[in-house]
Amino acid sequence: MRAYALMQHAEALEAAYTASPLYQRAHVEIEAIRTVLPSPVRRSYRGIGRYPLTKYPERGPGWQGKGFPSPDPESAARALLLQFLGDDDYRTHYPRAFLQDAAQAKSVYAALCDKARYEIVELCTAPEHPRALLGFDVGYWGGGNFSILCDAAIWPLWHAPEPTALDDLARVLSDINEYGLFPAEQAATAYRDWYAGQTWAEQDPDEFLVIAVGSLSPTAS
Repeated sequence: MRAYALMQHAEALEAAYTASPLYQRAHVEIEAIRTVLPSPVRRSYRGIGRYPLTKYPERGPGWQGKGFPSPDPESAARALLLQFLGDDDYRTHYPRAFLQDAAQAKSVYAALCDKARYEIVELCTAPEHPRALLGFDVGYWGGGNFSILCDAAIWPLWHAPEPTALDDLARVLSDINEYGLFPAEQAATAYRDWYAGQTWAEQDPDEFLVIAVGSLSPTAS
């Protein structure tokens, strides 16, 4: 499978997270978890858990349930995205974000008001690979904005690791690259297998796919 999405840059999302009610309420526990990765990774993460452009605006990690920004500055781009996505198939995780055509992704990007906030990424599952590989993430395909790597160690939200799991978590994430991703598909698969055995984790292992993430310039052919 191959798809394209408009992901927000991690630096802005990291700022939103550390200002969020969730972080303010539990920052001691959160930072204890986040020490398993070098701190610069939080601002350079290029994976699938970066609040892609979907049918509605979101404030970012840690703001769930706090309402959406208003007015929506990207209403035109969002309307075009929905046109390209078409009717809901009722199988893809909500909200849908993955487009099947690079030209569509570039058209949506061109309609953005704040282009500096987003990048187009190319997403693949084996045996396909993106043309400019950044690394491998693990999570939902098509939508849902959920990475079991991001949720465990970068912006913990839904299924935070237990303190007794942190040494093991650090071990399975020891080769994360400068983009906050696994450099090899085998390492991402090993992490998925380890995660599936954790009692604190999201218990939906069959839904988690290893996803290759690549950078795609808006002007690339």
